[in-house]
Amino acid sequence: MMIFALIFAKERFQADGAYYLFKVVNSGHFQIEHQRYILIFSQWMPLLGAKMGLSLNAIFILNSLGNILFFYFIFCYCVYYLRDETAGVAVILFQCLGVLHLQFTPMYEIWYGTMLLVPIRSHLVKGKYFLTRDLIVIGALMITVLFSHPLLFIPLLFILMLDVIEKWIMNWKLFILVVITFGAWFIVKKLFLSDYEAGKISMLDTRWNKAYLDLLHPSYYWFLTKFFFTYYTIPVLVYITLIIMYLVRGTKRKAIFVSLFFFGHIGLVNFTHVCDPVLTPYFERMYMPLMPIVFFPFLYDIFTQFFLRNAIGAWLIALVIVWRIGRFVDVGLDYRTRAHATDRAIAQAQAKNGSKFELNPADYKEGGGGCMQWADDWSFPMETMLRSAAIDKNKTVTIATWFDFEENGNRKKLNDKNYMMRRQELMPDNSVNEKYFVMKDGAYVLLDGSCR
Repeated sequence: MMIFALIFAKERFQADGAYYLFKVVNSGHFQIEHQRYILIFSQWMPLLGAKMGLSLNAIFILNSLGNILFFYFIFCYCVYYLRDETAGVAVILFQCLGVLHLQFTPMYEIWYGTMLLVPIRSHLVKGKYFLTRDLIVIGALMITVLFSHPLLFIPLLFILMLDVIEKWIMNWKLFILVVITFGAWFIVKKLFLSDYEAGKISMLDTRWNKAYLDLLHPSYYWFLTKFFFTYYTIPVLVYITLIIMYLVRGTKRKAIFVSLFFFGHIGLVNFTHVCDPVLTPYFERMYMPLMPIVFFPFLYDIFTQFFLRNAIGAWLIALVIVWRIGRFVDVGLDYRTRAHATDRAIAQAQAKNGSKFELNPADYKEGGGGCMQWADDWSFPMETMLRSAAIDKNKTVTIATWFDFEENGNRKKLNDKNYMMRRQELMPDNSVNEKYFVMKDGAYVLLDGSCR
Protein backbone atom coordinates (compact mmCIF):
# COMPACT_ATOMS: atom_id res chain seq x y z
CA MET A 1 0.00 0.00 0.00
CA MET A 2 2.89 2.36 0.61
CA ILE A 3 4.18 1.73 -2.92
CA PHE A 4 0.67 2.38 -4.25
CA ALA A 5 0.52 5.63 -2.26
CA LEU A 6 3.83 6.78 -3.71
CA ILE A 7 2.92 5.94 -7.31
CA PHE A 8 -0.48 7.65 -7.18
CA ALA A 9 0.44 10.54 -4.88
CA LYS A 10 -0.60 13.15 -7.45
CA GLU A 11 -3.99 11.51 -7.91
CA ARG A 12 -4.79 11.16 -4.20
CA PHE A 13 -6.26 14.58 -3.47
CA GLN A 14 -9.73 14.66 -4.98
CA ALA A 15 -12.81 16.56 -3.75
CA ASP A 16 -12.52 17.09 0.04
CA GLY A 17 -8.92 15.94 -0.19
CA ALA A 18 -8.04 18.89 -2.44
CA TYR A 19 -9.94 21.28 -0.17
CA TYR A 20 -8.16 20.26 3.03
CA LEU A 21 -4.75 19.97 1.38
CA PHE A 22 -5.06 23.46 -0.11
CA LYS A 23 -6.26 24.90 3.19
CA VAL A 24 -3.38 23.34 5.13
CA VAL A 25 -0.71 24.49 2.68
CA ASN A 26 -2.19 27.95 2.22
CA SER A 27 -2.89 28.71 5.89
CA GLY A 28 0.00 26.83 7.50
CA HIS A 29 -2.17 25.28 10.21
CA PHE A 30 -4.67 22.47 10.73
CA GLN A 31 -8.10 22.77 9.12
CA ILE A 32 -10.62 21.24 11.54
CA GLU A 33 -14.36 21.44 10.86
CA HIS A 34 -17.51 20.07 12.54
CA GLN A 35 -15.45 19.13 15.66
CA ARG A 36 -13.86 16.30 13.63
CA TYR A 37 -10.44 16.71 15.17
CA ILE A 38 -9.41 13.31 13.80
CA LEU A 39 -8.53 15.33 10.68
CA ILE A 40 -5.26 16.16 12.46
CA PHE A 41 -4.03 12.65 11.65
CA SER A 42 -4.56 13.16 7.92
CA GLN A 43 -3.05 16.65 7.91
CA TRP A 44 0.01 16.58 10.11
CA MET A 45 2.38 15.22 7.46
CA PRO A 46 1.55 17.71 4.67
CA LEU A 47 1.45 20.47 7.29
CA LEU A 48 4.91 19.47 8.51
CA GLY A 49 6.11 19.53 4.91
CA ALA A 50 4.69 23.03 4.44
CA LYS A 51 6.30 24.24 7.69
CA MET A 52 9.63 22.87 6.48
CA GLY A 53 9.25 24.65 3.16
CA LEU A 54 9.25 21.46 1.08
CA SER A 55 8.07 21.59 -2.53
CA LEU A 56 4.43 20.95 -3.35
CA ASN A 57 5.38 17.70 -5.08
CA ALA A 58 6.99 16.51 -1.84
CA ILE A 59 3.91 17.61 0.10
CA PHE A 60 1.72 15.58 -2.28
CA ILE A 61 3.76 12.50 -1.33
CA LEU A 62 3.48 13.23 2.39
CA ASN A 63 -0.25 13.73 2.00
CA SER A 64 -0.55 10.36 0.25
CA LEU A 65 1.52 8.49 2.85
CA GLY A 66 -0.33 9.90 5.86
CA ASN A 67 -3.16 7.38 6.07
CA ILE A 68 -0.80 4.45 5.42
CA LEU A 69 1.35 5.37 8.43
CA PHE A 70 -1.71 6.01 10.60
CA PHE A 71 -3.12 2.58 9.83
CA TYR A 72 0.27 0.96 10.39
CA PHE A 73 0.49 2.56 13.84
CA ILE A 74 -2.90 1.08 14.74
CA PHE A 75 -1.75 -2.29 13.40
CA CYS A 76 1.36 -2.21 15.59
CA TYR A 77 -0.61 -1.14 18.67
CA CYS A 78 -3.07 -4.02 18.29
CA VAL A 79 -0.59 -6.73 17.34
CA TYR A 80 2.41 -5.85 19.53
CA TYR A 81 0.86 -4.12 22.54
CA LEU A 82 -2.52 -5.83 22.79
CA ARG A 83 -1.10 -9.02 21.23
CA ASP A 84 -4.18 -9.45 19.08
CA GLU A 85 -3.31 -10.81 15.63
CA THR A 86 -6.99 -10.90 14.66
CA ALA A 87 -7.17 -7.14 15.14
CA GLY A 88 -4.15 -6.83 12.86
CA VAL A 89 -6.07 -8.71 10.16
CA ALA A 90 -9.01 -6.33 10.68
CA VAL A 91 -6.75 -3.32 10.09
CA ILE A 92 -5.48 -4.86 6.85
CA LEU A 93 -9.00 -5.63 5.62
CA PHE A 94 -10.42 -2.21 6.56
CA GLN A 95 -7.59 -0.65 4.60
CA CYS A 96 -8.60 -2.56 1.48
CA LEU A 97 -12.32 -3.40 1.64
CA GLY A 98 -15.18 -0.92 1.53
CA VAL A 99 -12.90 1.71 0.00
CA LEU A 100 -12.27 2.16 -3.70
CA HIS A 101 -12.71 5.80 -4.69
CA LEU A 102 -11.88 6.78 -1.11
CA GLN A 103 -8.35 5.54 -1.71
CA PHE A 104 -7.96 8.70 -3.77
CA THR A 105 -9.23 10.97 -1.03
CA PRO A 106 -7.25 9.58 1.92
CA MET A 107 -8.50 12.08 4.49
CA TYR A 108 -12.14 11.11 5.02
CA GLU A 109 -12.82 11.16 8.73
CA ILE A 110 -15.11 8.13 8.67
CA TRP A 111 -12.29 5.93 7.33
CA TYR A 112 -9.94 6.98 10.13
CA GLY A 113 -12.71 6.61 12.70
CA THR A 114 -13.56 3.12 11.45
CA MET A 115 -9.93 2.12 11.96
CA LEU A 116 -10.07 3.30 15.57
CA LEU A 117 -12.88 0.82 16.20
CA VAL A 118 -10.30 -1.96 15.82
CA PRO A 119 -8.29 -1.21 19.00
CA ILE A 120 -11.55 -0.63 20.91
CA ARG A 121 -12.78 -4.08 19.91
CA SER A 122 -9.37 -5.53 20.69
CA HIS A 123 -9.33 -4.01 24.19
CA LEU A 124 -12.75 -5.55 24.86
CA VAL A 125 -11.84 -9.00 23.52
CA LYS A 126 -8.57 -9.08 25.45
CA GLY A 127 -10.21 -7.83 28.64
CA LYS A 128 -7.92 -4.81 28.82
CA TYR A 129 -10.33 -2.37 30.47
CA PHE A 130 -9.63 -2.79 34.18
CA LEU A 131 -6.53 -0.64 34.54
CA THR A 132 -6.94 3.13 34.59
CA ARG A 133 -4.52 3.60 31.69
CA ASP A 134 -6.53 1.22 29.51
CA LEU A 135 -9.78 2.98 30.38
CA ILE A 136 -8.21 6.32 29.44
CA VAL A 137 -7.15 4.89 26.07
CA ILE A 138 -10.59 3.37 25.43
CA GLY A 139 -12.28 6.63 26.41
CA ALA A 140 -10.03 8.66 24.10
CA LEU A 141 -10.64 6.23 21.25
CA MET A 142 -14.43 6.23 21.72
CA ILE A 143 -14.80 10.01 21.89
CA THR A 144 -12.58 10.38 18.81
CA VAL A 145 -14.68 7.83 16.92
CA LEU A 146 -17.92 9.59 17.87
CA PHE A 147 -16.61 12.97 16.72
CA SER A 148 -15.21 11.48 13.51
CA HIS A 149 -18.55 11.07 11.74
CA PRO A 150 -22.22 11.08 12.83
CA LEU A 151 -22.76 7.52 11.54
CA LEU A 152 -19.96 5.95 13.55
CA PHE A 153 -22.02 5.76 16.74
CA ILE A 154 -23.73 2.79 15.05
CA PRO A 155 -20.70 0.44 14.73
CA LEU A 156 -19.37 1.67 18.09
CA LEU A 157 -22.67 0.75 19.74
CA PHE A 158 -22.54 -2.54 17.84
CA ILE A 159 -19.15 -3.63 19.22
CA LEU A 160 -20.10 -2.57 22.77
CA MET A 161 -23.34 -4.55 22.63
CA LEU A 162 -21.59 -7.47 20.94
CA ASP A 163 -19.20 -7.67 23.87
CA VAL A 164 -22.13 -7.72 26.31
CA ILE A 165 -23.85 -10.48 24.31
CA GLU A 166 -20.67 -12.56 24.39
CA LYS A 167 -19.93 -12.06 28.10
CA TRP A 168 -23.43 -11.36 29.45
CA ILE A 169 -21.95 -8.55 31.55
CA MET A 170 -20.23 -5.19 31.26
CA ASN A 171 -17.61 -4.08 33.74
CA TRP A 172 -19.05 -1.24 35.85
CA LYS A 173 -16.09 1.05 35.19
CA LEU A 174 -16.43 0.48 31.48
CA PHE A 175 -20.18 1.08 31.68
CA ILE A 176 -19.68 4.42 33.40
CA LEU A 177 -17.06 5.37 30.84
CA VAL A 178 -19.45 4.54 27.98
CA VAL A 179 -22.25 6.59 29.52
CA ILE A 180 -19.99 9.59 30.13
CA THR A 181 -18.48 9.39 26.63
CA PHE A 182 -21.79 9.15 24.80
CA GLY A 183 -23.30 11.82 27.05
CA ALA A 184 -20.44 14.26 26.44
CA TRP A 185 -20.60 13.65 22.70
CA PHE A 186 -24.36 14.24 22.61
CA ILE A 187 -24.16 17.46 24.62
CA VAL A 188 -21.32 18.95 22.60
CA LYS A 189 -22.98 18.06 19.31
CA LYS A 190 -26.28 19.53 20.45
CA LEU A 191 -24.65 22.80 21.55
CA PHE A 192 -22.24 23.21 18.64
CA LEU A 193 -23.93 21.40 15.76
CA SER A 194 -22.67 22.83 12.47
CA ASP A 195 -25.04 23.79 9.67
CA TYR A 196 -23.54 21.04 7.53
CA GLU A 197 -24.24 18.27 10.04
CA ALA A 198 -27.62 19.76 10.91
CA GLY A 199 -28.50 19.48 7.23
CA LYS A 200 -27.50 15.82 7.21
CA ILE A 201 -29.61 15.09 10.28
CA SER A 202 -32.57 16.90 8.72
CA MET A 203 -32.63 14.20 6.04
CA LEU A 204 -34.55 12.11 8.57
CA ASP A 205 -37.46 14.56 8.14
CA THR A 206 -39.97 12.80 5.89
CA ARG A 207 -41.91 16.04 5.41
CA TRP A 208 -39.44 17.11 2.74
CA ASN A 209 -37.16 14.13 2.15
CA LYS A 210 -39.07 11.51 0.17
CA ALA A 211 -36.17 9.11 -0.40
CA TYR A 212 -37.87 6.58 1.88
CA LEU A 213 -40.62 6.07 -0.70
CA ASP A 214 -38.25 3.89 -2.72
CA LEU A 215 -38.37 1.37 0.12
CA LEU A 216 -42.05 0.84 -0.61
CA HIS A 217 -41.30 -0.64 -4.03
CA PRO A 218 -40.23 -4.33 -4.20
CA SER A 219 -38.13 -3.63 -7.29
CA TYR A 220 -35.91 -1.34 -5.23
CA TYR A 221 -34.78 -4.29 -3.08
CA TRP A 222 -33.70 -6.14 -6.22
CA PHE A 223 -31.73 -3.03 -7.19
CA LEU A 224 -30.04 -2.98 -3.76
CA THR A 225 -29.27 -6.69 -4.00
CA LYS A 226 -27.51 -6.22 -7.33
CA PHE A 227 -25.72 -3.13 -6.01
CA PHE A 228 -24.26 -4.91 -2.98
CA PHE A 229 -23.32 -8.10 -4.81
CA THR A 230 -21.58 -5.96 -7.44
CA TYR A 231 -19.71 -3.47 -5.25
CA TYR A 232 -19.57 -5.22 -1.85
CA THR A 233 -19.14 -8.81 -2.99
CA ILE A 234 -16.71 -9.94 -0.28
CA PRO A 235 -18.55 -8.28 2.66
CA VAL A 236 -21.85 -9.77 1.49
CA LEU A 237 -20.35 -13.26 1.10
CA VAL A 238 -18.70 -12.91 4.51
CA TYR A 239 -22.05 -11.91 6.03
CA ILE A 240 -23.80 -14.91 4.47
CA THR A 241 -21.04 -17.27 5.68
CA LEU A 242 -21.21 -15.77 9.16
CA ILE A 243 -24.97 -16.20 9.47
CA ILE A 244 -24.82 -19.80 8.19
CA MET A 245 -22.09 -20.63 10.74
CA TYR A 246 -24.10 -19.05 13.55
CA LEU A 247 -27.21 -21.03 12.61
CA VAL A 248 -25.22 -24.27 12.35
CA ARG A 249 -23.68 -23.65 15.76
CA GLY A 250 -27.05 -22.78 17.28
CA THR A 251 -26.07 -19.20 18.21
CA LYS A 252 -29.19 -17.66 16.74
CA ARG A 253 -29.08 -14.59 18.95
CA LYS A 254 -25.80 -13.52 17.35
CA ALA A 255 -27.21 -14.13 13.87
CA ILE A 256 -30.21 -11.97 14.70
CA PHE A 257 -28.07 -9.29 16.36
CA VAL A 258 -25.65 -8.97 13.43
CA SER A 259 -28.50 -9.02 10.91
CA LEU A 260 -30.39 -6.27 12.72
CA PHE A 261 -27.40 -3.95 12.57
CA PHE A 262 -26.44 -4.98 9.02
CA PHE A 263 -29.85 -4.48 7.45
CA GLY A 264 -30.72 -1.68 9.85
CA HIS A 265 -27.81 0.40 8.62
CA ILE A 266 -28.63 -0.28 4.97
CA GLY A 267 -32.21 0.68 5.72
CA LEU A 268 -31.17 3.92 7.43
CA VAL A 269 -28.99 4.98 4.50
CA ASN A 270 -31.74 4.25 1.98
CA PHE A 271 -34.41 5.84 4.18
CA THR A 272 -32.53 9.13 3.90
CA HIS A 273 -30.84 8.79 0.48
CA VAL A 274 -31.67 7.61 -3.01
CA CYS A 275 -28.90 5.14 -3.72
CA ASP A 276 -26.76 5.85 -6.78
CA PRO A 277 -26.81 3.13 -9.46
CA VAL A 278 -22.99 2.96 -9.34
CA LEU A 279 -20.62 3.17 -6.42
CA THR A 280 -19.66 6.75 -5.56
CA PRO A 281 -17.33 8.18 -2.89
CA TYR A 282 -20.35 9.49 -0.99
CA PHE A 283 -22.00 6.09 -0.66
CA GLU A 284 -18.68 4.47 0.16
CA ARG A 285 -18.69 6.69 3.23
CA MET A 286 -22.33 5.96 4.02
CA TYR A 287 -21.81 2.19 3.87
CA MET A 288 -18.42 2.06 5.58
CA PRO A 289 -19.98 1.20 9.01
CA LEU A 290 -21.01 -2.12 7.47
CA MET A 291 -17.38 -3.24 7.45
CA PRO A 292 -16.94 -3.53 11.25
CA ILE A 293 -20.48 -4.86 11.62
CA VAL A 294 -19.67 -7.75 9.28
CA PHE A 295 -15.97 -8.37 9.83
CA PHE A 296 -15.58 -8.12 13.62
CA PRO A 297 -17.82 -11.12 14.39
CA PHE A 298 -16.51 -13.03 11.36
CA LEU A 299 -12.85 -12.53 12.23
CA TYR A 300 -13.14 -13.30 15.93
CA ASP A 301 -15.69 -16.11 15.72
CA ILE A 302 -14.65 -17.90 12.52
CA PHE A 303 -11.42 -16.67 10.94
CA THR A 304 -9.39 -16.89 14.16
CA GLN A 305 -10.50 -20.45 14.79
CA PHE A 306 -10.10 -21.90 11.29
CA PHE A 307 -7.65 -19.78 9.32
CA LEU A 308 -5.53 -17.38 11.36
CA ARG A 309 -2.96 -19.86 12.61
CA ASN A 310 -2.30 -21.73 9.38
CA ALA A 311 -1.09 -21.04 5.87
CA ILE A 312 -4.63 -20.97 4.46
CA GLY A 313 -5.41 -17.80 6.38
CA ALA A 314 -2.24 -16.08 5.20
CA TRP A 315 -2.98 -16.99 1.59
CA LEU A 316 -6.57 -15.77 1.85
CA ILE A 317 -5.47 -12.40 3.19
CA ALA A 318 -2.73 -12.13 0.56
CA LEU A 319 -5.15 -12.93 -2.27
CA VAL A 320 -7.67 -10.37 -1.05
CA ILE A 321 -4.98 -7.69 -0.77
CA VAL A 322 -3.51 -8.39 -4.22
CA TRP A 323 -6.96 -8.38 -5.81
CA ARG A 324 -7.96 -5.13 -4.12
CA ILE A 325 -4.69 -3.39 -4.99
CA GLY A 326 -5.35 -4.41 -8.60
CA ARG A 327 -8.76 -2.72 -8.36
CA PHE A 328 -7.15 0.37 -6.83
CA VAL A 329 -4.70 0.54 -9.71
CA ASP A 330 -7.55 0.27 -12.25
CA VAL A 331 -9.38 3.16 -10.63
CA GLY A 332 -6.11 5.02 -10.19
CA LEU A 333 -5.46 4.87 -13.92
CA ASP A 334 -8.87 6.48 -14.49
CA TYR A 335 -7.96 9.26 -12.07
CA ARG A 336 -4.62 9.61 -13.83
CA THR A 337 -6.44 10.13 -17.13
CA ARG A 338 -8.44 12.86 -15.43
CA ALA A 339 -5.25 14.40 -14.07
CA HIS A 340 -3.71 14.48 -17.56
CA ALA A 341 -6.81 16.23 -18.91
CA THR A 342 -6.57 18.74 -16.07
CA ASP A 343 -2.90 19.29 -16.83
CA ARG A 344 -3.74 20.07 -20.45
CA ALA A 345 -6.14 22.78 -19.33
CA ILE A 346 -3.53 24.09 -16.88
CA ALA A 347 -0.88 24.20 -19.62
CA GLN A 348 -3.21 26.23 -21.82
CA ALA A 349 -3.93 28.62 -18.96
CA GLN A 350 -0.25 29.01 -18.03
CA ALA A 351 0.53 29.98 -21.61
CA LYS A 352 -1.74 33.01 -21.21
CA ASN A 353 -1.46 36.08 -19.00
CA GLY A 354 -3.17 36.12 -15.64
CA SER A 355 -4.10 33.56 -12.99
CA LYS A 356 -7.87 33.17 -13.25
CA PHE A 357 -9.64 31.20 -15.92
CA GLU A 358 -12.96 29.63 -16.82
CA LEU A 359 -12.98 26.18 -18.39
CA ASN A 360 -14.62 26.11 -21.78
CA PRO A 361 -18.12 24.59 -21.34
CA ALA A 362 -17.58 22.42 -24.43
CA ASP A 363 -15.03 20.45 -22.41
CA TYR A 364 -17.38 19.33 -19.65
CA LYS A 365 -21.06 20.07 -20.22
CA GLU A 366 -23.20 16.98 -20.57
CA GLY A 367 -23.72 16.05 -24.17
CA GLY A 368 -20.85 18.27 -25.26
CA GLY A 369 -18.57 15.34 -26.01
CA GLY A 370 -15.75 16.86 -23.97
CA CYS A 371 -13.02 14.97 -22.11
CA MET A 372 -13.63 16.67 -18.76
CA GLN A 373 -17.26 15.98 -17.88
CA TRP A 374 -16.20 15.36 -14.27
CA ALA A 375 -14.58 18.83 -13.97
CA ASP A 376 -17.70 20.47 -12.55
CA ASP A 377 -16.72 19.05 -9.15
CA TRP A 378 -16.68 21.82 -6.54
CA SER A 379 -12.99 21.26 -5.72
CA PHE A 380 -11.73 21.76 -9.29
CA PRO A 381 -10.50 25.38 -8.70
CA MET A 382 -8.34 24.21 -5.77
CA GLU A 383 -7.04 21.14 -7.61
CA THR A 384 -5.88 23.35 -10.47
CA MET A 385 -4.20 25.76 -8.08
CA LEU A 386 -2.27 22.95 -6.40
CA ARG A 387 -1.28 21.25 -9.65
CA SER A 388 -0.27 24.45 -11.44
CA ALA A 389 1.73 25.78 -8.48
CA ALA A 390 3.59 22.47 -8.28
CA ILE A 391 4.79 23.14 -11.83
CA ASP A 392 5.70 26.80 -11.22
CA LYS A 393 4.34 28.89 -8.37
CA ASN A 394 4.78 32.04 -10.48
CA LYS A 395 2.32 30.55 -12.96
CA THR A 396 -0.32 29.55 -10.44
CA VAL A 397 -3.72 29.33 -12.10
CA THR A 398 -7.18 28.57 -10.81
CA ILE A 399 -9.74 27.24 -13.27
CA ALA A 400 -13.46 27.36 -12.51
CA THR A 401 -16.53 26.12 -14.37
CA TRP A 402 -19.89 27.59 -15.27
CA PHE A 403 -21.40 25.92 -12.19
CA ASP A 404 -18.91 27.68 -9.89
CA PHE A 405 -19.79 31.07 -11.32
CA GLU A 406 -23.56 30.59 -11.20
CA GLU A 407 -23.82 29.36 -7.60
CA ASN A 408 -24.41 32.09 -5.02
CA GLY A 409 -24.29 34.70 -7.76
CA ASN A 410 -20.50 34.47 -7.78
CA ARG A 411 -20.13 35.97 -11.25
CA LYS A 412 -21.47 39.28 -9.94
CA LYS A 413 -19.40 39.17 -6.76
CA LEU A 414 -16.05 38.54 -8.43
CA ASN A 415 -13.73 41.39 -9.34
CA ASP A 416 -10.12 41.95 -10.33
CA LYS A 417 -8.94 41.66 -6.71
CA ASN A 418 -10.47 38.35 -5.63
CA TYR A 419 -10.70 34.77 -6.81
CA MET A 420 -13.01 31.81 -6.27
CA MET A 421 -11.33 29.31 -3.97
CA ARG A 422 -14.56 27.29 -4.10
CA ARG A 423 -18.20 28.10 -4.74
CA GLN A 424 -18.80 29.14 -1.14
CA GLU A 425 -15.56 31.08 -0.63
CA LEU A 426 -14.35 34.09 -2.59
CA MET A 427 -10.90 35.12 -1.38
CA PRO A 428 -8.70 38.22 -1.91
CA ASP A 429 -5.86 37.64 -4.35
CA ASN A 430 -3.34 38.60 -1.68
CA SER A 431 -4.62 35.93 0.75
CA VAL A 432 -2.55 33.14 -0.81
CA ASN A 433 0.59 31.80 0.84
CA GLU A 434 3.29 33.41 -1.30
CA LYS A 435 5.69 30.62 -0.42
CA TYR A 436 3.65 28.31 -2.64
CA PHE A 437 1.23 30.39 -4.75
CA VAL A 438 1.23 33.62 -6.74
CA MET A 439 -2.23 34.97 -7.58
CA LYS A 440 -2.26 37.86 -10.07
CA ASP A 441 -5.00 40.47 -10.02
CA GLY A 442 -7.34 40.43 -12.99
CA ALA A 443 -10.61 39.14 -14.37
CA TYR A 444 -11.46 35.56 -15.26
CA VAL A 445 -10.66 34.61 -18.86
CA LEU A 446 -12.48 31.92 -20.85
CA LEU A 447 -10.14 29.17 -22.06
CA ASP A 448 -10.23 27.62 -25.49
CA GLY A 449 -11.44 24.04 -25.63
CA SER A 450 -8.65 21.73 -24.47
CA CYS A 451 -10.22 18.41 -25.51
CA ARG A 452 -9.06 16.91 -28.77
